[in-house]
Order: sequence, then C-alpha cells, then structure tokens
Amino acid sequence: MALYLLKYPYRKILLPLAKKMVWLNPDWLGYLATLIAFITMFCYIYAPDKPVLLLISIILTLFRMTLNTIDGVIAIERGNLRLKGEIVNALPDRYSDIFILIGIALSPMCTPLLGMLGMASMFLVSYTGMLSKAIGAKWQHHGPLGKVERLILIMLFTIPEYLRLTGKIGDFYTLTYFEWLMILFIIFGQVTVFNRLKAQLKECKKLDWIKYRNIDKKIIVIYDTLTGNTEKAANEAAEALECKAVNVKNLEEQDLSAYDLVILAAPHLGRKIMPENMLKFLESNHNIKNYALLFTSGMPVVRIFSNKRCTDYFVNKLNQKPVLTINIKGYHSIAKTYKNRPNEDDLLDAYLFATTTYERLK
Repeated sequence: MALYLLKYPYRKILLPLAKKMVWLNPDWLGYLATLIAFITMFCYIYAPDKPVLLLISIILTLFRMTLNTIDGVIAIERGNLRLKGEIVNALPDRYSDIFILIGIALSPMCTPLLGMLGMASMFLVSYTGMLSKAIGAKWQHHGPLGKVERLILIMLFTIPEYLRLTGKIGDFYTLTYFEWLMILFIIFGQVTVFNRLKAQLKECKKLDWIKYRNIDKKIIVIYDTLTGNTEKAANEAAEALECKAVNVKNLEEQDLSAYDLVILAAPHLGRKIMPENMLKFLESNHNIKNYALLFTSGMPVVRIFSNKRCTDYFVNKLNQKPVLTINIKGYHSIAKTYKNRPNEDDLLDAYLFATTTYERLK
C-alpha cells in the first residue's frame, strides 16, 4: 500500500508534461503501455542469450509505468472520467501483467511451475481488488503486493538476474533470482488477497448496515479535538448512528440520562490523559446509562499503554465499563507520525465501531 501511494507524487512530477498532452486520448496511452509490456515479454524470453535485454526490460517497464500514470492525469485534466475509462484502465493492465510474467515463466530463468503459481497469485490479487466493484464498494488497493509493488519488485530482481547471467554472481540457494521473485509473489500475493477480502467484508458490513439499519435509541456523540482527527472519527460514528456529533465545549445539555448511548471521543495526550474540556465534562457528568470510547492517538507503541490509562480514567469517573472501545491512528503534528491518518480505512473502522456498539446494546 505504501508503494502504491508513490504514484501520487509521481503524478505531480508528470503533471506539467501531461498538461501539454491533453490533446491525446488517454485510452491510447493505455494501449501503448500494453504494447510496451508485450515487447518486454520477449526481452525476458531471449535474455539468456542476450543478457542486455534485461536492462532494456527495466527501461521499458519504467516507460510503461510512466504511460499508465500520464493517461490517468490526462483523463483527470480533460474531465474524462467515464465508466468506459475504468475498463480501459483495468483490462489492458491485466494483459500487461500476463505478458511480463509469461516472459519470465517461459524463459530458462524460471521454472514453469513457479511462474504459473506466481501468475495465479497475481490474478487472485487483481481479482480481489476488482471484486468490491461488483458489490458496489470501492476498488481495493490494499497491499503488500499491489500493481506498483509488483513492477518495482520485478525491476529490482531483474538486476541480480542480469548479474547472474553475465557470470558476476551465482544462484541464490540453488534458485535463480526470478524464481525467488515468484516465491515472493506467491506468499505476499496471498497476504494481499487476505487483506483485500478483509477490507471488502468491512465494506459489505457498512453497506448492509446502511440498507437495513433501524435506529430506535437516543444516541449522541460527544467529542474533544485538537487537530481535527478526533472530530473526523466522531462524525463517522454519528453518521452511522444517524445522530448528532457535538464538540464538548459547545455542549449545552447537562443531563445525559435521557440518552441510551453516549459515544465519547477524545485524543490521547500522554500525561495529560486528554484535552481539558473533556476532563471538565467528566467531572460533572456521571449520569450516563451506557457509553463507548473512541480514542485517537499518534504515538506508536505508547498508544497501546495510554489507551488503557485513558479507559481506566473514564471507568473511574463514570463508575462503569464502556460498551466498546476503539483506538484510531491519527497524525501527530509534533512527532510527525501516522501521516495522512486517519485515512479512509480508519474512518471506516470508526463507522463500524459505532454500528457494533449499537448492536451490543440490543
């Protein structure tokens, strides 16, 4: 997933060039990228006789990645985001991947069995990525073995394979470097399939909740926030339960006993536990029937221990345990950790946290 995000700064670099090419049909760039992959296939097949073809294959793969990036930028610049574009963007890419892996599998640099299993793993990764579209969810890009990662790994392993063919280095534990690459594809491909299926199940749960939910309890989300991270998560929880999310400093209601559920959201602040406004709120509001805790934190490792400390603080003040607790990652402006968090997955977790909490009340 991390390498997948590299395409966005790469797009930024290519943006000036793409703006000069807006007259081009982006679909044709996608077709050209597939043709480049087809040529790359023969570079791998004939590389044992001419090792320099492996170096050419790296250049061609970089060219293909550039074309795939530019066609997306042009489509955005032209406002040409059609449904047909999704097909043109996806299908030629699958052919491109097939061509490259066929080239590796048919060459003496890789046993056919490992090549076939590596290709099957790649197909499953692509299939599970697209599967969400069939159920009305978003395309899944969870890693660790997405398209960008695959291409980068292929280029990286091409270098030692070139050195092996030219006699500068030998095999690695009796296997060629491309055979080790296929083993990585098989292992991490299945991890990727699992991660994508797990994300799809979350999406399914949200879609089912939206379709069938019937909120018959009085609920409120009360939050305190410093950088906006907690507010985002609190709003997701409120959307799930069709209730209001109120900043604790703007809370006018003093008696919360009429609510069947109160979701309290706040960031971890280390020794200070949480922001001052939430601390003051807890001093004067002990008449809560049921509550759940939504924390945000940005310090790795420390967040595990501070989560228990904050939970214990609420338990002591409210004299009861929470129905459910969640700790969501958020960007720490001082430590610079968890950049761009909470992300879509984090907010989905906040949404499902709210639905699970509600279900536990029944």
